[in-house]
Amino acid sequence: MDDARPPLPEISPETQKRWRHTRQDHSAGGVAYRRTTTDTLELALIATHGGNRWQLPKGSVEPGETSLGTAMREVEEEAGLQTADEGFLKTIDYWYWDTYRKEVPELVHKRVDFYLLRMTGGELSDASYEVDSVAWFTPKQALQVLTFAGERAVVQLALERLNTKTEL
Repeated sequence: MDDARPPLPEISPETQKRWRHTRQDHSAGGVAYRRTTTDTLELALIATHGGNRWQLPKGSVEPGETSLGTAMREVEEEAGLQTADEGFLKTIDYWYWDTYRKEVPELVHKRVDFYLLRMTGGELSDASYEVDSVAWFTPKQALQVLTFAGERAVVQLALERLNTKTEL
């Protein structure tokens, strides 16, 4: 069995002395969208870290849960929206140091599956304790405010997919 893993990020010699192991995380999220009464396309984004990070709703896949199920649950929990699946978009992966409540930082390889999700109900809400704010953005605005390049690429793919269905 091939256990090919992406290369590790640069690790300083000081960190290597304290580094114990890596953790694999699997999450899923969605590009939740709606069309307004004037047929304007809008995307739901959440803000975290004191409102300084705009991103797509996403979260950890729980035992026994499908990736799609996680994406739909997370969009509802973090943004207040019920959605319908319109297809898998792509998986992104990245590395980060988890320092939250840890004496020794833990290197995490995170994989996130993203889906295109059409809003079918609910109301945009920042009631989740994990979210500082939520808002609807036009595609151009979303691409300008999204913090992470990987998520901008996911949104670009979603926009390409939506363009094949109807003109914007």
